Amino acid sequence: MEYAGLGDDILVKLMSLGDKEAFGEIYSRYWRKLFQKAQRKIYAKEVVEEIVQDLFVTLWEKRASQKIQTLEPYLFTALKFQIITHIKKQVLKEKFVAITTAESEEEENSLEEKIAYDDLTRSIEQAIEQLPEKTQHIFRLNRLEGKSTKEIVEILNIPERTVEYHISQSLRFMREHLKEFLTWGMLLFIR
Repeated sequence: MEYAGLGDDILVKLMSLGDKEAFGEIYSRYWRKLFQKAQRKIYAKEVVEEIVQDLFVTLWEKRASQKIQTLEPYLFTALKFQIITHIKKQVLKEKFVAITTAESEEEENSLEEKIAYDDLTRSIEQAIEQLPEKTQHIFRLNRLEGKSTKEIVEILNIPERTVEYHISQSLRFMREHLKEFLTWGMLLFIR
């Protein structure tokens, strides 16, 4: 039988009965047109080839159950839906990658911040330990426990000027000892 001279409607009937040569004729008649149409929407040749191939695979697999009135409009409509599905998948994939990347960067920043916080806490503790014992005690009461100068005066039973002196000495020492963290902290806020 000469399939090239047959009309689309006869080829569709023969294909629905399992005629591979009729399907082959449909394929050779329409694959290039479908490929060119798809390439206007999707520029990657490999993707277009895959979409057109999937379209023909589906056509063959569902040959007995599909009700095709007119072959050419049917194929181009099927192609349109294949392209839409592909684009939706791409958009979802890009969103997923963007979200995953953002979450990864947040985790990375969070880890960096935790490490920096731990380093700062360790350095503060080391600096406090270098202070004279009385200055250390006054600093802890004032800065870590939030006690006012007057409260410290009452607790330690020492003059207010002494408390103020130890606080100012400890702050000066801490500023000097932690200046690398102050510089680093400023750089974080400038970002």
